[in-house]
Amino acid sequence: MLETRTGNPLSSASSEAANRYRQAVDLILGAESGAAETLDKALELDKGFALAAAARYYVAKDVGDSDAAVYRELAEQASLHATDWEREHIAVLIGLIDQPGATQAKALAYIKTTPADLLVVSQLTGYLFFYGGPDKQAAVLNVYESIAEALGNDWAFLARFGFAASEAGQRKRGRALIERALEMRPQALYAIHGLAHVLHDSGAAAESAKLLQDWLKLYESGARGGQMYGHVQWHLALSEWQIGDREAAMQRYLEFCAPDTTTCGPILTLADCGGFLLRDYLQTGRTSALGHDVLKHIDRVWGMMSHPFVALHVAGLYATAGNLAGLKRCEETILGTPSGANRDVSLSLVSSLTDFVTGNYQRAAQTLASISPAARVGIGGSNVERILVDLIEARCQATH
Repeated sequence: MLETRTGNPLSSASSEAANRYRQAVDLILGAESGAAETLDKALELDKGFALAAAARYYVAKDVGDSDAAVYRELAEQASLHATDWEREHIAVLIGLIDQPGATQAKALAYIKTTPADLLVVSQLTGYLFFYGGPDKQAAVLNVYESIAEALGNDWAFLARFGFAASEAGQRKRGRALIERALEMRPQALYAIHGLAHVLHDSGAAAESAKLLQDWLKLYESGARGGQMYGHVQWHLALSEWQIGDREAAMQRYLEFCAPDTTTCGPILTLADCGGFLLRDYLQTGRTSALGHDVLKHIDRVWGMMSHPFVALHVAGLYATAGNLAGLKRCEETILGTPSGANRDVSLSLVSSLTDFVTGNYQRAAQTLASISPAARVGIGGSNVERILVDLIEARCQATH
């Protein structure tokens, strides 16, 4: 019987196609190069391979491929001839990609019966990290705790479990889990990214720079097309910047992390671009015009402006350019969205950055101080974003 990487029965007319699918899932979970090409080969070998088509849709949507809908349609049609669990996997996975809020409850119920389905779990927890609100850290960690027995020593599970533990404040535990994952699959971009986060949150910039430089020497050639390659380079650029090598950091950012050069999807690209340039502006006080690629990327995510994560980074980019008109546009757009906690936090972030640019540091600091610890968690993303807000607040306090 053909099986998935975690033991579920797998429907395919070709054992080689099934093997390619398993390889591709590992590449996806490692955020490594070659997943799309590997799945394309699987679909060449078995044109009605439902799971491969669903995974191909997953990859296509992550990078904003305009042909993504073709793979969704293929997956949905092929699933009519698949097993019950395959149909459920495809329905939940596509639901989480297209309508995550409406699919969240269904996904949580699904993983109770199919806890080893890491594609679904990973998509669900990625959504929770972004939209899970003030309780997201515990919610994500609880998901991984609940599937620990089923997945045990699986490297992709350990990497995610470790990241979730670290985000929830359990850095020692998280680091140990991620290091176990790296021992089993050292080339995994997702795992090395998780360890870079632990080191960033621990303030270990020099250790992070050395770790990432050594890792890239060994694995860069096989990682270049990976979904997180640009983000791992961003972690190295940030570490270089933190230890004082601004020139090398800026060059690395431009070469690997800017919107025109990164391998990352839209939201991670925004975070890397906005986070890096805003940090540099806060430290140097020097404004510079935003490049065409940055402005184009702002337009790409503009429809999400009422989400605090997007508001923070877009307003941060306008701040680095001293662009008050851009900041005003952010505010007006957010005011035009439905009222709620997210809108209030987004407005506060934009307001504080506007005050910072205009030199009203005391009012900016007061606005940021009014954002509670729980609301800061609800901004979305990782601890990196909360530390960025702390940096803005500290700079305001130091300046006024």
